[in-house]
Amino acid sequence: MSLLTQSLTTLQELIHLFALQEEGRTLRQRLRLPDELKNKYVLCCRPPETGSFAVSGRVTNMTDDLLAGEKIAHVMNRFHAFGHAAVRMELDVIAQLVPDSRVRSRALSCLVTLSPPAGSGHRYELFNGGSGPPLQLDETLPVRLEQLFKSPEESAEVQTVTGRLERISFSDRTLTVNYAPKGRWLECSYEESVEPMLLENRRDLIQVTGRVIMDEENHPKKIVEVEQVRDLDLSPFVLGEIPGAGFQLKPRHPLQLQPVLSDSQQLICIEHSEWGLDVFAPTRSQLFEELKEQLLVLWIEYGREEDSELSPPALQVKRQLQADWEEVVDAQG
Repeated sequence: MSLLTQSLTTLQELIHLFALQEEGRTLRQRLRLPDELKNKYVLCCRPPETGSFAVSGRVTNMTDDLLAGEKIAHVMNRFHAFGHAAVRMELDVIAQLVPDSRVRSRALSCLVTLSPPAGSGHRYELFNGGSGPPLQLDETLPVRLEQLFKSPEESAEVQTVTGRLERISFSDRTLTVNYAPKGRWLECSYEESVEPMLLENRRDLIQVTGRVIMDEENHPKKIVEVEQVRDLDLSPFVLGEIPGAGFQLKPRHPLQLQPVLSDSQQLICIEHSEWGLDVFAPTRSQLFEELKEQLLVLWIEYGREEDSELSPPALQVKRQLQADWEEVVDAQG
């Protein structure tokens, strides 16, 4: 239910962003929609269908604007077109649908939030009035969308810093995190849209991604050009089918792995000695990609190998992998 609530709240924000564009408004430094615009594009939902999390609803006009219905339809069509283009990574189409770079960046960030977290085992589908294919958002989408926030020239300088949220300045829209390895306080800016998350995680660990200036010991001393601020998600990874080259790994029974934070608090780690698995990455989405990649490697090196070629410890790994996973040939591979 928490994921559903977050998704509906983010969906309303996305609708407002496309409404701004439809109404010819610009995105100022602070997103403050006038009441008449909010009331023209209100997301109204019914309770979830019995026995499921399927929610139906519509964007409703609560003003006297007789032309609002046509504008609402245009907003929703443009939003779905934008979502499909983002899923397909069609950069030209994305820029054409949302010419304003600030609105475009905010909309992509909202799509990341709207998507299920990496390793959650969930997938969302959004239908637009029963017309056209649904917009499918899966747990691999956030890591792909994050690549659209930066150019290749910047990517080498972009890092994620994990720190405890110590201070928020609402007037300046800056936050301060405590970087534990050096006991250093780092200040950076943030977008107004993350304020609810910051309030919910005050005094907790959060993650800031942006261009990071390092000191002589290769520790961050300043964060500039912030791209994303997120909470630290250490919920269990729910493992499903993992696509490989011409095959898929399919779990034989429900599998979950619990991530933990490294001593430096800068890496999220998963270790599962029964499979010989040991992976780590700065963010949850990156860890999910590393996890899937290493599981495929372990399956090829151990799960498929002849018993005679393996040492006793390696043979134990093979037995456990085969007990937990099965290989399914990909018909399209």
